[in-house]
Amino acid sequence: MRIVKQISAAVLLVIGFWCLARAVETGLDNNPSRLDKRETVTAGILLGIPAAGFGGWLGLDTHLQRKREERERLQGIFFQLVKAGKGYIAPIRFSMETGLTGEAAIDYLNQRARVYNADFQVDDTGGITYYFNLGKVNTQLLNPSPEQYFDVVLEAVPVYKRREVVKVVQHITGLGWKEVKTLVKTVPQPVQRNASQKVAEDYKRQLESVGAQVALVLRS
Repeated sequence: MRIVKQISAAVLLVIGFWCLARAVETGLDNNPSRLDKRETVTAGILLGIPAAGFGGWLGLDTHLQRKREERERLQGIFFQLVKAGKGYIAPIRFSMETGLTGEAAIDYLNQRARVYNADFQVDDTGGITYYFNLGKVNTQLLNPSPEQYFDVVLEAVPVYKRREVVKVVQHITGLGWKEVKTLVKTVPQPVQRNASQKVAEDYKRQLESVGAQVALVLRS
């Protein structure tokens, strides 16, 4: 979808600027024998401005969407690594998982550290590890055992992915379309309670495949 928008934006910009350039060229032409000069200029402006404007808007929207997706991707990986490390995360691990350069990975972790008031640990070689306090965490939540049961909690849904997520949640819950839309808009919300590990992981996989962020919460 993004590629289609990018191509459409490029085509519209080319058409728009060509029409405007044609209008300017015709307007500056002093040849008295040229016919339909006014009509050509008017048509160039009427076609060129909307095409260039809409193409520019599409290009900007595509750029902003790409930034939103990247922000959500980094946040998802960050939360996963912090959970897996029980609060600890090393810049090199974050860099490896996200594909960011070392400098960009450290930059991102420094921002998260300021937000969540993280601590730093320095080893003998000067390497830095970030520590984010998770509070009183039951380690079983991070390493569930097969015989236990879970609530499947929908934590976050990107706005542009809501329709796809609604379809999956409707399939999982059997609720009506309106009820599911309300549920998705008011996350975090459980979409399935007391599910076996296999079922919970399957629901989690289905939801994450359409862009949602999901947590499995161990039933006490």
